[in-house]
Order: sequence, then structure tokens, then C-alpha cells
Amino acid sequence: MQTGTNTKTEILALLEGRTEEFLGKIRQFILDLDELEYIDFLYPLDPGFAQLDERAAEAREILENLRDIEATLRDMDRGKIRIQ
Repeated sequence: MQTGTNTKTEILALLEGRTEEFLGKIRQFILDLDELEYIDFLYPLDPGFAQLDERAAEAREILENLRDIEATLRDMDRGKIRIQ
């Protein structure tokens, strides 16, 4: 149990004093990992699930494209990208 407490303390120490933007990026990273684990759960890499594996690859590509679009829209909203 002591190890768990130390880990929590270390994580909190690493996060302390970080900007909201940085904390938001960490949160999104964790959500993305959860999403990928959920996809892997739904579509296991078992050879018997070859067709489902192809669908999972398609789903991953779609999710990646959506993330790219969201990032571009965020950058446009912040004025980092301008349409000419």
C-alpha cells in the first residue's frame, strides 16, 4: 500500500503548479489511452477476429482524423491558424 501512496504523491508533485492547458493535455492523453484500450477490448487481436481487427484499424484512423480536425479547429479558434 505504501507504494501506491508514494506513486500518488509523486504524481501530484509533478502536476503541482502546471498550467490549465498542460493539465488539459494530460487529461486528454489519459482519455485517448482509455479509448484505445476500449477499442482493443471490443476488437481483440485474435486471428479469429480478423475482420473486426480491420474495423478497429478503420475506427482508429477515423478517431485520429477527428483529433486532427479538432486540433486544427482549436488552433483556428486561438488564432494560431488563419485561412487566407
